Amino acid sequence: MKKSIKTTVLDAGGRYGLHPSWKPFTGELEYYLFEPDPVESRRLEKKYSRRADEVKVVGCAVAEDDGKMTINFFRNRAMSSSVVRNPISALFKGERLREVEIVESIETEAVSIDSFCIKNNISLDFLKLDTEGTEFHILQGAKKQLQENIFGVRCEVSFDFIFEGMPLFSDVHDFMLEHGFYLLNLDYDGRGDYQNDCVRVTGRYGILTATDAVWMKRPEFLYEKPSCFTGDVETRIMKYAAFCLTNNAGDVGIDILLKARQEHGLDFDSINHTRLYKFLNITIHKYFYELKWQPGQSLKTHQELFFQIFAKKMKEVNEFMESDELNPD
Repeated sequence: MKKSIKTTVLDAGGRYGLHPSWKPFTGELEYYLFEPDPVESRRLEKKYSRRADEVKVVGCAVAEDDGKMTINFFRNRAMSSSVVRNPISALFKGERLREVEIVESIETEAVSIDSFCIKNNISLDFLKLDTEGTEFHILQGAKKQLQENIFGVRCEVSFDFIFEGMPLFSDVHDFMLEHGFYLLNLDYDGRGDYQNDCVRVTGRYGILTATDAVWMKRPEFLYEKPSCFTGDVETRIMKYAAFCLTNNAGDVGIDILLKARQEHGLDFDSINHTRLYKFLNITIHKYFYELKWQPGQSLKTHQELFFQIFAKKMKEVNEFMESDELNPD
């Protein structure tokens, strides 16, 4: 039995909907959107009612263990948390201080990732965690999925004591390394928590207190076939590459696809009818089209790399612009 062609994602802290890194993805999708705020959960159910077959809203919290959890809702409900937030961020001083005032507290059901997956017979491909301080604890409750199934994790991390008693980036990173992951990148571009108006917006400024970190399973995992993982390797490779391409690591995604073809002799034709294959085909076309405007890039090299991956000619120049898929209205 082959693993589903669907890319399965669990999003803990899904307020406002799919994470921006997943919005461009047009492959087959099964996205579990956890949101414990009952008002926001109902809004999300309505928002995704037409996509209910692929976006499933779950109205409870995610934790290390199953049980109950108390969540404090701030005036800015996106900052709400089950742990104490320390007032160290310069972004929440002055007129924005009122955003972190607690306006309501509720007790809600909580479930661990491993427990949820066992109960629902789910094998996850990716995790997205943004739960305002409890991300490390949630990972503790996902060890089975991290060990056996998950390819990539996007997780909010702290570099300072933003949340009372909660682990910092170094603890999360050590944990991920121990479970066979490497750090792909950080969503930090030099713009930190600014301390006053004396910043040069074209350069670096502020203090790095928190950001999103992205980890990937080491590539050899893609070719392992333990009894608990019945997925077919071509599907794994394409899911892995797609995640890299939507998480600012296009070179890594392309490298994974090239090595699958060149070093392992894989052929993606068996899944060329899928939306996943189509997504990668279009995304890599667009990726190379953008690269061609940069100094030192070679159109010939792009064409050769595309052919090595897909065993077909890449659309270029007029063909690209005349394609409804590559240049839609």
